[in-house]
Amino acid sequence: MFLEYIKQALKSAKYHEDKAFFFAHPNVNQYDKVVIHLRAYFWELWSVWDYILQLVNSKTLNLQPELVRRDFFRELKKKKPDYKYLSILEEIQSNERLIRVKDIRDHAHKWQVDPYLVEYNGDVVNIVAINNLNRRDRRLPKQINIDRNDLWFMKKTVDDLSQKGFFKSM
Repeated sequence: MFLEYIKQALKSAKYHEDKAFFFAHPNVNQYDKVVIHLRAYFWELWSVWDYILQLVNSKTLNLQPELVRRDFFRELKKKKPDYKYLSILEEIQSNERLIRVKDIRDHAHKWQVDPYLVEYNGDVVNIVAINNLNRRDRRLPKQINIDRNDLWFMKKTVDDLSQKGFFKSM
């Protein structure tokens, strides 16, 4: 069941990635749609990881799904320290690519993007997202570079786990 959800999330992420690149093209020039698809893109990428965690939970701790949070591995380590895939999953969780996906996804609902803050060069879409929705926020704008490597990383993660027998053992 979870593997099907993971495949669907990867497929959806690819769709939103393609749409974001399409709408960012200067001939199309629909930057509001770029933002919509990028938000969905990062939510779908994070969903892949969330489904992996939910799968592990269903076979180990059986916590309520809403209790499977970012400290899940700490709990798993305490209660099931001999879990076969623990070290592999911890390594994935600490990967800078997954951390990047998490950080962008966590703040995607705050993005304000003006048309002049989107740059397209065929392989990369650069966006400057202004997060300060209220005037008290003094943080600098965040630049988000979409270069198709995030989707590659999530696909590679799923493929690597598959090759190691992760999904078969579930």
